[in-house]
Amino acid sequence: MSGAENGGLNYGENRLYNNPFDTDTESELVEGSEYGSSDDPDEFQPDDIQENLHNGVEGNNAGVAENNAGVAENNAGVAENNAGVAENMDYDDGVPHEMEFEPVIPGAQMTRDQAILILAAYSLRHHMTSVAMQDLLSFLKLLQPGALPSTKFLFDKELDKIENSRYIFCCLKCGARVPDGSTHCVVDECRHEFNKKESLCKGNFCIYIPIVQQLKDFFENHEYTTFPKNDKKETDYLSHVCNSDYYLKQLREGKISQDDFTLIFNVDGVPLFSASKASMTPIQCALLEVKNTRSHVFMCGMWFRAEKPNIDVLLEPFVDKCCTLSETGVQWTNSLGVQVVTKVHPFVCTSDAVARPVLRNCQQFNGYFGCDWCLQRGRYVPKEGGNVMCYPYQTDVVRRVKEGYEQDALRAVREGNLVNGVKGPSLLSLLPTFDIVESFVPDYMHSVLLGVIQFLVNLWLDSKSGGKAYHIDHDDLAKVNRRLLKIKAPSGIARAPRSLEERKHWKATEWRNFLLYYSIPVLTGVLPRPHIQHLFLLSNSINLLLQDKIPRDSLVNIDLALCKFVIGMEDLYGEENCTFNVHQLTHLVGSVRNYGPISNVSAFMFESNNGRLKKMVSGTHHIPSQIAGKFILWRNLPVMAKKCQIQQARITVLNLYEHLLTTKRKVRISVHINDGSVALGRPKTRDLDAGELLALDTLFGVIDVRIHKVDFYKKVLFDGIVYQSSSYCAGYKRDNSVVLTNNGTYGRITEMVVVEVCICGNELCECDPQPECIVFLKELTVRSSRLFTDRQVGITKSRFPATVTETNRTIAFRLSDVHRKCVLMRIVPSLYAAPIIKTEEGD
Repeated sequence: MSGAENGGLNYGENRLYNNPFDTDTESELVEGSEYGSSDDPDEFQPDDIQENLHNGVEGNNAGVAENNAGVAENNAGVAENNAGVAENMDYDDGVPHEMEFEPVIPGAQMTRDQAILILAAYSLRHHMTSVAMQDLLSFLKLLQPGALPSTKFLFDKELDKIENSRYIFCCLKCGARVPDGSTHCVVDECRHEFNKKESLCKGNFCIYIPIVQQLKDFFENHEYTTFPKNDKKETDYLSHVCNSDYYLKQLREGKISQDDFTLIFNVDGVPLFSASKASMTPIQCALLEVKNTRSHVFMCGMWFRAEKPNIDVLLEPFVDKCCTLSETGVQWTNSLGVQVVTKVHPFVCTSDAVARPVLRNCQQFNGYFGCDWCLQRGRYVPKEGGNVMCYPYQTDVVRRVKEGYEQDALRAVREGNLVNGVKGPSLLSLLPTFDIVESFVPDYMHSVLLGVIQFLVNLWLDSKSGGKAYHIDHDDLAKVNRRLLKIKAPSGIARAPRSLEERKHWKATEWRNFLLYYSIPVLTGVLPRPHIQHLFLLSNSINLLLQDKIPRDSLVNIDLALCKFVIGMEDLYGEENCTFNVHQLTHLVGSVRNYGPISNVSAFMFESNNGRLKKMVSGTHHIPSQIAGKFILWRNLPVMAKKCQIQQARITVLNLYEHLLTTKRKVRISVHINDGSVALGRPKTRDLDAGELLALDTLFGVIDVRIHKVDFYKKVLFDGIVYQSSSYCAGYKRDNSVVLTNNGTYGRITEMVVVEVCICGNELCECDPQPECIVFLKELTVRSSRLFTDRQVGITKSRFPATVTETNRTIAFRLSDVHRKCVLMRIVPSLYAAPIIKTEEGD
């Protein structure tokens, strides 16, 4: 079912019309199916994308003569192409006979439009520059004159593009916006003469890409699935934004409806070159109701310059269009030809602690009232010969509210001074359904991963901490590194563990893995017990807040645990280390109540897209135009695919197009089982041993299960996740054999079998049993550990991580009964198993 068929509520998945370079989290792509994976999501990111639009006015004018000369040549080939149509209409290798097929050249297997689509996908896949693309077109011209555009200019004209981006210029003197058509700055005190060419050269402008057209394109041409909406009723669990408190409040008050969508957006600076201060500041957004929304990130605007952006100039067109989207919506046509109007509301902004005050027009975290959510007054504390702003834990702190912010902003303008840290009004206050206080969230990627845990590790390893209880010396560091490097993480974890000596190069995902899985086991026996228990409070709390279903009644205890962690920072590390990132932990649970699990509103998807945008730069001139043009082409590729009917193309053409959209390797030997699993590779056959037969009897609840057929496999794919036997994993850096089942049993996969089992009990059995995949585990029993409990905050037991013991007991489970894969860590004398969190955050 296409996204257009159901009015924007419940849709199927189709990889061909989804975002190009969409990535899954596992490592195989089964031919003829939609399964895929990789140990490292970096493998899926395009290294670069062809240079496309806005490559400079001078270059375009210089190519006019050659481009016009190519027009006649292209037209000259039309007759010859059409002459071969009849010859190529009769075929039977994948194209329906009723489809109109005009080959690009006689005997070709694709149409001209499909050939142009393949060329565009090829340029995206292989990050071609303008020169490389021109050379390729010139080569194709020599092979078959007139079949395809002979110049890049003509090729670009063939591409379907969404509405062009537009430039918004600023005054070089005062920074104010220069309206279209003006020759001077409109500020009376300035009136500086405006020179468009000079502004372009100095990068004194921002680019706006219309969000309305991008949304229209998404609704009409992309396949997507939305989260269910529960008709204004609270549920016992928080699982996504649609059952969160703030979302339900807006529904009850009638500010949004069941058919509406909401936006999460991000504004953050991204350095492009190591040898330059120049950076880009894009406005990016995504739809909160859409599953796998990280594959559908929109870019609405961008500023590129060495200086900080004029935030009002950058935000003005975005705010204006968002107000229109919230009031009148976007009109689009579904697959039935019915006109649909969908309202889209700006809802949440996720940014780091540096960008957030700029967007809110407030004081930064190093000011006295630097917190975005409360009125706690920070204080300067001496540290290492200077002073740092600290936020020690306080009770009964007054929370900020929207009305109070607006009053403070007006008073600040009237008095010309800061009022409770507010400098003045923000353009974002004009957005309907957007709360200037609550709609900003403490992004855990920046505040916890790149903030608190990174700060703690640096504190432990800092030579200035020598003599303190928590200091990790050279010998202990070597021990921790040995433990880290011995860990064989499953493929669901993006990056394998690295030494702490390389921590300066760690990505946010590596800090997440360290906090959630590795930190407690590898630091046990190195840090003092009170410090380990203190760290456990943070690790356990973040684990719980990342679960796909968070019980509402657990939030009170999680908030208590985080507050106890903040108090412990002052007790164990001193008041001078109670940083603003630590203070943000006291507001994390409030964000979860408003918007669901912290992964829903994290900046991971925007940071990942920033990486794509950086790779779109292939030269040092017209950088914003390069990025905008390539982004437009990247977003528009599925539109072109649908228009040229790529799904009805010959199978060879379709396979090539699919190949160009992904770097996932295909597994050609696979067996699809009725239970939804996919067995990979060639099977082996042997008799089940006594322990395995007993485990099957227990699983099916009968004695002497009748086995019709049994095949053993080393690798099986289920629900997009790869499972492997322990014997297979022994020779690899990844271990996909340790699992946690739905009933809380830990185990290590010894065998995976596809069996046909009969349990009818009839001696003259004539049943036709269907094959299903059964997993045999060696059970890992859980040992209680006081280290991982804290009754004061309601933690009586924890599986983050669990201390386990190996056994020889064989148990059998269906793959559908497996809850999570786990990281198994052997830290002598203990063995730990930590279930991995399943999120859509990416790398």
